[in-house]
Amino acid sequence: MNSLPIPSFFDSEKVSQFWRVPYQKRANEAKQWREKYQITSSVEDKTKIILLLIDVQNTFCLPDFELFVAGKS
Repeated sequence: MNSLPIPSFFDSEKVSQFWRVPYQKRANEAKQWREKYQITSSVEDKTKIILLLIDVQNTFCLPDFELFVAGKS
């Protein structure tokens, strides 16, 4: 298996920070990434590996972010 390069939007200096994610832009970049590196659908994989993450969004807790839910304060 060949390794892929780290995506250009990754910034190791910001891993402990919060920022808005441009979701539509990322979706478009993902399509271009798939085509550029000829990534096939996982349906075609012979080996199946599963990673289960449940609601890992941190923007529920941050005022002014898209998913903020205020408490009873």
